[in-house]
Order: sequence, then C-alpha cells, then structure tokens
Amino acid sequence: MDNKKEKNEEIKNIKEKSEKYIIDENNKINIKRINELELYIKNFKKKEYDNFLRYKAEIENIKKRSSIDIEKTYKFALENFSKDLLLIIDNLERSIKSLNKFNNKLISIFEGIELTLKSIINLINKYGIKIINNTNIQFDPIKHQAICSVKSDKFKSNFIINVVQNGYILHNRLLRPALVIVSI
Repeated sequence: MDNKKEKNEEIKNIKEKSEKYIIDENNKINIKRINELELYIKNFKKKEYDNFLRYKAEIENIKKRSSIDIEKTYKFALENFSKDLLLIIDNLERSIKSLNKFNNKLISIFEGIELTLKSIINLINKYGIKIINNTNIQFDPIKHQAICSVKSDKFKSNFIINVVQNGYILHNRLLRPALVIVSI
C-alpha cells in the first residue's frame, strides 16, 4: 500500500515539475526537457514491467512449491497409519508361521488368516507401499538392517540369506528396514 502511495506522489511531482519546465521563460516549448521526461517515463515503464515480471515469476514459484507440498502431503499422509498397520501384518505373518496348516481342525483358521493377510497386502500395495523381502541380493544398509551374519558357501559375501522381518517402503520413503541375516 505504501508503495502505491509513493508512486502516486512521484507521478504528481513529475507532473508539477514537467509543467514548470516544458515551457521556458520565453513561453517556448523546451524540447530538451520533453526528451528528458519521455526518457524518464520510458525508464519508469521498464522498471514497472520488470517488477511485474518478477512478481509473476514469484507467484509461479509459489504455485509450484505449493503443488509439490500438496503432493508430498498426499503421498505421505498415510505414513503413521501405515507404520501402525505393519504391526498387524507382522502378527498375521507370525500366526501363519506358527499354525500347522496340516492340522484339519485349524485349516479354516489358517486359510482365514492367510486371506486376511493377502487382502491387507493388496490394500497397502494399492496405496504405494512396497514390501522389502528379497533374498540372495546384496545387502543395502538403507533398506536392510542386519541382525546377524553367517558364513555361507551358497551365498556371496554381503548377500542376504534370510529375511527375518519384512521391510516396507512408501513412495520411495522407507517406513521400516527389513531385518535380515547376511552372509560373510
């Protein structure tokens, strides 16, 4: 607002000065002064156009930053919920491992837990959560957490022998590293 007042004052001063100096003492038109004023107006317009372009670029940058922030918020809004959901997935996986699927009395419970786990896995995949559970790949300290190392003739050194607990990634952001056993 102050900037606008300053510009209006400046224009008013220019008008007053120009009226005084456009016509000289002999009531003749002062061409030199007219040229000076035209140059001043031209420079003033250029300065204002530069300001306009600068503000326009700033607005575009704000729009881009806002768009990126909104996209990140959308992508990672589920992060805390997802971390809590991982505990449920872990419990379902442990249940499946502990149940004897060949016991006829428990087969329906086993199948129910297995279907529930598959449904949850499909759901988390739908929302961009990927499972880290590969074996026989090189150990990556960003995605894996080694809980122990074992000497092995079957695997190259620093390769994953077994995944003890799955890791998870949400849109390239690590939710939890996979707990792994590594060969030495």
